[in-house]
Amino acid sequence: MGGSINFHKPAGRWYVQVYWQGQRVKIWRYKEEPIWHEKTAEKLLDRIRTEIDDGTFNPRHYLPDSPLSLKVYSEQWLKASQACENTKRVYRSCMKKVIENFGGDCDIRKITHTKLLIFYNELPLTEKGKYNVLNALKTMLNYAVKDDVLIRIPPFPALKNDRPDHIDYLTFDQQRKVLEVIPERHRPIFEFAMEYGLRIQEARALMKDCITDQEVIIRRSFSEFKLRETTKTGRIRRFSLTSRARSILKSMPLSTCPFVFTSNNKTAYHPRLLNEIWHKACAEVGIKIKLYNAFRHSLGCQLLDEGQPLDLVRDILGHSTSEMTRRYAKRNPIQLTNALENRGKVMPFRGHLEVEK
Repeated sequence: MGGSINFHKPAGRWYVQVYWQGQRVKIWRYKEEPIWHEKTAEKLLDRIRTEIDDGTFNPRHYLPDSPLSLKVYSEQWLKASQACENTKRVYRSCMKKVIENFGGDCDIRKITHTKLLIFYNELPLTEKGKYNVLNALKTMLNYAVKDDVLIRIPPFPALKNDRPDHIDYLTFDQQRKVLEVIPERHRPIFEFAMEYGLRIQEARALMKDCITDQEVIIRRSFSEFKLRETTKTGRIRRFSLTSRARSILKSMPLSTCPFVFTSNNKTAYHPRLLNEIWHKACAEVGIKIKLYNAFRHSLGCQLLDEGQPLDLVRDILGHSTSEMTRRYAKRNPIQLTNALENRGKVMPFRGHLEVEK
């Protein structure tokens, strides 16, 4: 197993020395205290040997100069995070509440399941607020695992997001109905976003270098009116050009602007203009739905209504987990009742009739 205990005369204390991944590591502290006694050093060496055998040893856990305080590490995490500025703003606000509770000097390795439960129960916020705070902390700790600072994160309390019981969405025919009253010069961006279930920020950020003869590549997004070279989730999505997508692109006038969709042939669409166009068209046809739901939520629900597999819908929408996609399978009580009422009306029971013969 290797490793040894040694006494350092000038310091008057013991230390443990191990060779790890080709390097010599000296560990001078045990449970955040100097090692004054030989037996303490032996105990620490036994613990390290056990961790090496289990595959859980990480020398950084024993080094006092590791920046593992909650305040310092959260700042490093936010600086390195690829999240958009809006998400970072939420994270900062949430981590402020975490630091107020645990203390800025709290070692992130000392956050336990019990401490999390107490924090969750005493947090004076709504369920959604608690979800946001705990989820921010969980995201940071997951990053610490990837950063090789933590071995694992402690079990978190069951988090409730208070999402609505059903998803508002449009059928394909309803989408067509709204599109018909949108001015023709503005119609392409709405129709293209509906075709692929794009976020409106992704549709605005679509540039000509992401359109080929065969596919469209979703790799950019707007955030806080700034163009980012990444999507909200950091994932690049590639789609083959459908016949409808080809028709949309072919119908658009030529432009020297690098963006595919422009309101004036010079710049990308402003979100305020898109919302104004959308809500005006919806009011004209008697439909009320948010722009976001009209694109992504609607495509997800439409595909699931048609019987497409959940995993396929997840891949199309670019979700990181099936749980995110599963929300799109929720329906309001009227839709559930209609599904039950119509059961058996689509296809006759031929097998039963043949038995009767």
